[in-house]
Amino acid sequence: MFNLDTVKHLQTLTSRPSVTLTLPTHRTAPDNQKDPIRLGNLVKEAVNRLETEFGKRETAELTAQLQELADGMDHEHNQSGLVLFVSKDYHNVFKVPYRLPERVAIDDNFLTRDIVFAMNRSPLYWVLMLSEKPTRLYLGQREELTEVRDHGFPQEYSGPGAGSAVNSGIGANPSQQKDRALEAFMRDVDASLLNAVQEGPFPVLLVGLPQNLSAFREVTKHADFIMREMPGGYDSLNAHELGELVWPEARAALRERRRVIFEQLETARGQNRAVSDLNEAWQAAIDGRVDVMVVEESMSYPAQVSPDGRSLTALPTGKEEGADAYADAVDEMMEAVMQHGGRAVFVEDGELKEYGGLVMLTRY
Repeated sequence: MFNLDTVKHLQTLTSRPSVTLTLPTHRTAPDNQKDPIRLGNLVKEAVNRLETEFGKRETAELTAQLQELADGMDHEHNQSGLVLFVSKDYHNVFKVPYRLPERVAIDDNFLTRDIVFAMNRSPLYWVLMLSEKPTRLYLGQREELTEVRDHGFPQEYSGPGAGSAVNSGIGANPSQQKDRALEAFMRDVDASLLNAVQEGPFPVLLVGLPQNLSAFREVTKHADFIMREMPGGYDSLNAHELGELVWPEARAALRERRRVIFEQLETARGQNRAVSDLNEAWQAAIDGRVDVMVVEESMSYPAQVSPDGRSLTALPTGKEEGADAYADAVDEMMEAVMQHGGRAVFVEDGELKEYGGLVMLTRY
């Protein structure tokens, strides 16, 4: 699965040339039938640029690897975006649940800015469907859910009353047997959930019958990740139907969690740990002093970096030229914050008006 740890790893890789291909894709037919054609066009563009700039013989191995990745794609199960990374020492392809621009980038490192932008500006969340036949895990972005077949999911209960017989002999307590077996099953589910949230530390929405929700709540060690519960028997719904059902609840819960950020902001401001001046925010980000970067969803800032790398000068949109000019310094700050172990939180436009649309909560 593609997650923040993947991004951080990619940001440490340096090799010239490094090729990044991104494009929006489609989950269903007939739209997804166009995806391989558009990917093929991007591959051709990348190959032409590689051969022109670096030489056909010098890039033969790289272009072959790029073509192999593209040819191996199964477009019947696309998500909302696709990204390919190819360099001398690294090659991989990822399907992601958010839309990406159609782009070919060739540089000394991989282009992660578009991915970070998409990941952070539309928060991800887990949906854990607590059903005995089976328990499923989904990754959600807005109303779109993608089933995760990893970390031990899906899991199916096979204890008394399902796959194994209930002991009904003298002195036996069938109800107690079922309760204990269900408790053991929920512990297994909780252990699998741990693997998921370690890889993607996103909030969790629980869905299931009241007795299953109760059983899970009794054993879980990850209550801090649970943002809301939705009682009900929805295990017959497909991912699309479930996504439409849970998104209003998830959206409300995510908004509640964002309010906590504003409480933290007030505390940080009282301790002189809130930085909103853009130059000071830039310096805090590149120095690794930022714990949380809070920014409005549409905030952007085309800028030129000073020769010493410590300050920014605003640029007109479309005039970002040269190695020290950025189409959006906000995205550059976001990458720097993440590389140093911080996180980015996006809020609705206007919520940070008094801070100019962006504020850093620093560690010291």
